[in-house]
Amino acid sequence: MTALADFAAGAGHEINNPLAIISGHAQILLEKAQTPEQRRRLAAIIAQTKRAYEMIADIRLFACPPEPHRTYFNIFSFFDELVAGYASPNSEFPIPIRIKRAGDSDGTANVFCDRQILRMVFDALLQNAFEAAKNKTPLVEITPSFHPEESCWQILVTDNGPGIGAEERERVFFPYYSGRDAGRGLGFGLPRSWALMKKMGGKLALEERGFLVTLPPAEAARTS
Repeated sequence: MTALADFAAGAGHEINNPLAIISGHAQILLEKAQTPEQRRRLAAIIAQTKRAYEMIADIRLFACPPEPHRTYFNIFSFFDELVAGYASPNSEFPIPIRIKRAGDSDGTANVFCDRQILRMVFDALLQNAFEAAKNKTPLVEITPSFHPEESCWQILVTDNGPGIGAEERERVFFPYYSGRDAGRGLGFGLPRSWALMKKMGGKLALEERGFLVTLPPAEAARTS
């Protein structure tokens, strides 16, 4: 992991410089393009340079996740914002999301997490569900449940996709493994999320029913 982080830092600097030049020139040419075909080709160049930049950034996030900035917040307010964002007409991935309560939810609804990291994790899981749905409307169920014996929340994320085969299940968190031919897989979204959750003191696991997010314990949390 250390070697991968060093590689990503060095490669990122060396690769991003020529990518910036390529993208910059393509943007200048795009402004002067006179035909739809020219604009299409130049836009494709810009999009692919951005994709390469994001791949390097993903490697760095996976190999060297940032230090989390934990705060207390209400888990159900977090999911209300998540649902509203994906229900928006401007959402890149319009996904109906159903929030369900399960287990003992009488404990505190406050969690002690990095809100931005948690949003990145659920964005990756929801995008995974969107890709898995293929030609049908995706539907995601999010089931948060409080476990008093461990003083933590677990969130089960399930969808109406075709499921993940036994062979794919063993490699779903491998960097750049994609099971897209089987209906799943985003390259680096899931491995990155796994690394971010581990850094924050939680877990991301694949279970028979779906993905299970375990938040770090928050013994000091109090109901707002």
